[in-house]
Amino acid sequence: MSTDQRDTEKTAASPEIDIDLGRRRPWLIPAVIGAVIVVAAAVAIVVFSGGSSHQTVAGSHFGTELQVAYEADSGSERAFLDYLDKNVAPAYGVHIVPVGIGDGNQLDQATADGRYAANIYQHKHWLKQVTDKTGWKLTAVGPVFQWSYSVYSTKHDSLDAVPNGGRIALLNDPANTAQALWLLQRAGKITFKEGVDPWSATVTDIASNPNNYQFTFIDYGAGPRVLDEVDAVIAYNFQFISAGIDQQHKIFAPPAPQEFAGQLVVGSDYLRDPQVEKLARIFQDPQVQPYLATTTDPALKDQLSPVSPS
Repeated sequence: MSTDQRDTEKTAASPEIDIDLGRRRPWLIPAVIGAVIVVAAAVAIVVFSGGSSHQTVAGSHFGTELQVAYEADSGSERAFLDYLDKNVAPAYGVHIVPVGIGDGNQLDQATADGRYAANIYQHKHWLKQVTDKTGWKLTAVGPVFQWSYSVYSTKHDSLDAVPNGGRIALLNDPANTAQALWLLQRAGKITFKEGVDPWSATVTDIASNPNNYQFTFIDYGAGPRVLDEVDAVIAYNFQFISAGIDQQHKIFAPPAPQEFAGQLVVGSDYLRDPQVEKLARIFQDPQVQPYLATTTDPALKDQLSPVSPS
C-alpha cells in the first residue's frame, strides 16, 4: 500500500472538523445529531490510528501500518523504504507505508503531530534549522543512510580541471552550503579560518581560495537545470539521476561525512511509543547497512550508501 503526494497533501491540508452544538439553533439539534455521531466516529478512527484506517496497537498512537514520509522527488528514498517494507519489516510484524511529500515544512509538521510515524528526508543540521525556526518537537533517532553528494560538470572532466575563477553553484540553504564547502575543503581546494566548524561553514569562513572559485547559489533541486550555465554544481546525486543526467558528468565524489547522514526523524512526543521504537529497530537491523553497500538496484546505487564511520 502506498500514499501518493497528492492524496497526502490533500489530507494534511484539510481543515479540522469543528462541530459545536452549543452554537446551533435548538431546532437543528435533532436533525444533525446522527450525523455528528458518524463524523465523530470517523474522526476518532483517523486521530487514534496515526492517520491510518487501521486500529491502533495497544499502548501506541500507531497501528501496524506505519506511515514514513520521504521527499517526493527522491526515488531513492522511496526505494529504500520499499526494501525495508518487503525484506525487514515483516520480521517485526509491521508494514511500512511510504508517503511522498513535496513540502518539507508540511512533512515535518505532520511528523511532529503524529500523523506520520517518522520521516527520512533530512540530516541533523537541516533538522536543527527546522526546529530552531518553527519550534516543532522533532527528534532524530539516528543515522540510517548517506546521500551521495558530488561535484557535477558538463564542461570539465575532473575537479582539478575547473579553471581559475571558475563558477561553482552551491545549494542556497545553510546546511547544504556548508556540506559543499566542506567537500571542497576536504579536496584541498579551499581552507577554512581557524576554529571554524566545517558543518556550519559559510563563504565568509573561507581563509584561502587559491583557484579563485566564484560561488553562486541556487535553489534546492535546481542543480540539473543550471549545469550547463556554470563550471560545476555541488549537490545530491539523486537529483541529477532523477533528471536523467549522464553519470559521466559526476567529476568528484568523495565519501559523505556522517555529519550529513540521513536521519530517521520522529515526533518527540512519540519517541517512546512502542511502535516507533519498533520502527527504529527496523532501520537499525543488521542487514540494512550491508544491503546499502552491495545493492545493484539502480534506484539506490550511487544515490544512497551506508552510514560513514564517525
